Amino acid sequence: MKIRQQLVTKNKHTYGGVNPLLGVVVHETGNTSRGANAAAHANLQKNGNSRDASWHITVDEKEAVQSYPDTAQCWHAGNREANTTRLAVEICVNEDGDFNAAFRNAAAVVRMKRIEHGWSRANVEQHFDHSGKDCPSRIRAEGRWEEFLDLTEPEGETVTQFSSPLPAGTYRTDSFDGLHGGRQHMGTDWAGPHVGDMTEVYAVADGVIEHIGGPERGAVLPGHSGLIIVIDHGILKDANGSDRIRTNYGHLSKIYVREGQRVKAGQVIGRTGRTGNVTGVHLHMGVRENGTGYGNYFDPEAWLKRKGITVGKTPPLNAGGSAPAEVKPAGKPAPVKKVNSKADNTAIQKALTNMGLDVGYPDGEDGPKQKAGVRAFQKHHGLVQDEYWGPLTQDVYEYNKRLQRALNKMKSTTPKLKVDGWLGAPTHRRKADVLKRNKWTNANLISNLKKVQAW
Repeated sequence: MKIRQQLVTKNKHTYGGVNPLLGVVVHETGNTSRGANAAAHANLQKNGNSRDASWHITVDEKEAVQSYPDTAQCWHAGNREANTTRLAVEICVNEDGDFNAAFRNAAAVVRMKRIEHGWSRANVEQHFDHSGKDCPSRIRAEGRWEEFLDLTEPEGETVTQFSSPLPAGTYRTDSFDGLHGGRQHMGTDWAGPHVGDMTEVYAVADGVIEHIGGPERGAVLPGHSGLIIVIDHGILKDANGSDRIRTNYGHLSKIYVREGQRVKAGQVIGRTGRTGNVTGVHLHMGVRENGTGYGNYFDPEAWLKRKGITVGKTPPLNAGGSAPAEVKPAGKPAPVKKVNSKADNTAIQKALTNMGLDVGYPDGEDGPKQKAGVRAFQKHHGLVQDEYWGPLTQDVYEYNKRLQRALNKMKSTTPKLKVDGWLGAPTHRRKADVLKRNKWTNANLISNLKKVQAW
């Protein structure tokens, strides 16, 4: 699929920085008018665009037109973090066009960009994932998102072998989604056969080491996971279907791999420990699909069982043999200036005020009161208390509001929730009532909310 270049010369509707290209967000134009094809939308952008919006590539049944270089930070996702870090692809829905052909062409464009930028399936996202807007609406309404993702797959990218992350004899100490001080537990914990035992940790499937390190390098996982390893596995296929997966391994005492290193299923990658926020030696394992939000995590134990792995009983493949030399996590990277814009600070202050926190008048200045409010939010929700409202804090805030909206759609004897992003006692009471009424468990709450179209 060739992409025609028609670049905008005056970047009126961009942030002006350099996009690190962490993934791609798929949109639909929403414009069903006759003639609203890729060329028309590209001309709209070239001629100044009266809307406060911009995007990189527009696709119809005949062509793809690029209006901004990949590295531009366009205004497309309703979320600053996504706007500044993702590529935007718009699919035309004009009534005189062929949507199915545009659908296939857009998938071909995304496939090209995945190969060009080294993205996994998890890096292909919907506009909905970042703002809650029903977009791409037709793809969503017709239930074709997985079909779209399948069409973006580079050929030959499959994995068939799976391994236990721990040796036989280990046992579960905490399950997925158990409540920890009012917050959700986004993983499963396993410990060695005897209290205090440190055991080797194994990659559950082939993949690439996406991140290693600890809090000093920047929190990449919810909570305090200490020394961590994150593996991007790409698409994992077995007899039960396919998944696009990242796995993370927390509270480690030793790390045996480097970022960017390819690993095999059963390869030793680290050793259990008690780094981070823990009460004893164990492995915290998380599994997530299609993004980094809390709502993308699911039960590692159940997922592994579908792959034929019962942790504690099934031995690891041990493809990597004995543990290699320990790799020390890299030191703190070059300092990143943690500064939000005045507009962002004003929005943060309004959000904190809506939660009932006293941060003063919303003046857009990140002063002591705002820092105290951010710290209170982070503490309550189990985040690193760095007083900076960054992408992870925003992610948790948006997930919380999404959960509250979903719970409000469900029948309950408890009062409707104020959708403020604070998971306090009212949210937990309504959540408990919804679980009881529907005979659900914490572990399948999100999947069940999706099934009843509340999520």
